[in-house]
Amino acid sequence: MANRLPLLIALAGSAVLFLSIAFVFALVIGALFFGGIEFTGGHTDATASLASIPSLI
Repeated sequence: MANRLPLLIALAGSAVLFLSIAFVFALVIGALFFGGIEFTGGHTDATASLASIPSLI
């Protein structure tokens, strides 16, 4: 059993690394679908920035 310990530690470490990457990936995809992250800026940002621009007329 002692000779298998480094292999088990390496497998456990790679499994934790894989699961952490998959968890972050799932969080990003979930935030995209449920509105947590908006790469296009959104309508509220566009209207807020237009209201702060002074009119030249």
